[in-house]
Amino acid sequence: MLKITILTDNNTITDKYFLGEPGLSVLIEADKKYILFDTGYSDVFLQNAQKLDKNLKSLDYIVLSHGHNVC
Repeated sequence: MLKITILTDNNTITDKYFLGEPGLSVLIEADKKYILFDTGYSDVFLQNAQKLDKNLKSLDYIVLSHGHNVC
């Protein structure tokens, strides 16, 4: 079974109180593995995961698609 949960993107659902930002974070659940694809721009993905009752302490993999230069 494949399950995809959007933790962060630039949209929010009215009256659901999830945070959004110009970034992406996706939790993928497949074959009893938990994969976090990207983390967005800040800790918004952590806050939304908590609201969705998603335990990110049990991740099997973290995939970062690209880096950001910090000045």
